[in-house]
Amino acid sequence: MTQRLFGKAQALAGVFKASVLSFVAIFAFAIYDFILPIFTEDQSGSFALVGIIVSLVYVASLLAEVPVGLAVDRYGRIKVILIAMSLLSALGVAYYFVNNIIFLAMLSLVTGTIAVAFWVPSTVLVRDFSPRKMLSQSQGVYLTITQLGWIAGPILAGIVSETISDKHNFFIFAGLMFAAVIAGLIIFRGKEAKEFHKIEKGHKHKARISLLITTFEEYIKLHKHAMPLYLLSFFAYVWIALEWSFIALIGIERFGFSETLAGLLVGTMMIIEGLLYFTSGYLMDKIGTKYILTAGFLLLFASSYFAFLVASPAAFILAVLLAAGATSWILPGTESLLTKIVPANIMGEMSSVFDTSKDFGLIAGPLVGGLLASFMGSPQASLIAVFVAAAAATVLAGYVFWPEQKAGRLKLFKKNHSLK
Repeated sequence: MTQRLFGKAQALAGVFKASVLSFVAIFAFAIYDFILPIFTEDQSGSFALVGIIVSLVYVASLLAEVPVGLAVDRYGRIKVILIAMSLLSALGVAYYFVNNIIFLAMLSLVTGTIAVAFWVPSTVLVRDFSPRKMLSQSQGVYLTITQLGWIAGPILAGIVSETISDKHNFFIFAGLMFAAVIAGLIIFRGKEAKEFHKIEKGHKHKARISLLITTFEEYIKLHKHAMPLYLLSFFAYVWIALEWSFIALIGIERFGFSETLAGLLVGTMMIIEGLLYFTSGYLMDKIGTKYILTAGFLLLFASSYFAFLVASPAAFILAVLLAAGATSWILPGTESLLTKIVPANIMGEMSSVFDTSKDFGLIAGPLVGGLLASFMGSPQASLIAVFVAAAAATVLAGYVFWPEQKAGRLKLFKKNHSLK
């Protein structure tokens, strides 16, 4: 048993290293994602503007995805990610001095562009290091470790906001990004990094935004599940966007939470997700990714609908904690299914195309949620976007995956029966 566990740990050593680097940076991103909506609402007093400012980050990310993905395949995962984290550290300082919505919007666009140069290579690093027979488990390890950053970030940000000021969180963001650069230089150095770059030869496209259509067509042709997987990722990230942009505001504006309590709530949601990531990945490898994935969207629909209806703070907390758990039944599945259908030599390029689905969800979530909240006069109305997206994803996953998986099991049963 001990030898088996040691062998598994050895096989996942590269995944652990990539996850540690991502943890430090994600700790910083969690602070940024938590404080940006609160800071924007304080500056503007408008839920619609909160949605617009948050969405601008991901509009910029969407436009940068393909050029960055090509750069990752051409110049190397590690070089791109270290440059990105260095620039993000400088941006954190710039945010501290912003007191104008126009300048805040401009900084959001710049942040979104540079952030892609972290997210694409970090996820590709994990896929490169993942053993082919442990894809979901590898994603579970990565998501569990990095989840610690998502847990600590909002808790720390809430405390700093209440005891000092919202703006000081941007200084902490800058310091953590700088620490991530140092960690990257220490973890990925020498022979290991050079060996890693050998596989980075994909398509020889020139990096330009117009390639989004071309590379998207290439992505669609990869596999019959490419487009359904893209849509499922979009629906999942509608919730993730609302989770970070409006849950804290709902708690503060609708239920009277302090900023510290709102940070603790979001942090607890991240704890729930983190506790379930590896176990859900393990179950996916054992009993079928597609069943767990569909169940995750069904749970998300039920819990988000309940969170929209409730008038009690305790009931709201219970509902959003259940919705957070649903995330853990979804993300390891979408990421592992992508790894199965994409060849390693174009992983950076195709990952960047797939990541546009996340950007579309991260754009649509705050934008639609903010408009709904402004129109109905309550931030709680933003959750309408979540349960509608979750319902659509449940139907899509059940329609595409379940008949196929049942057919595969029937075929296996017939084969075993004939052998007897």
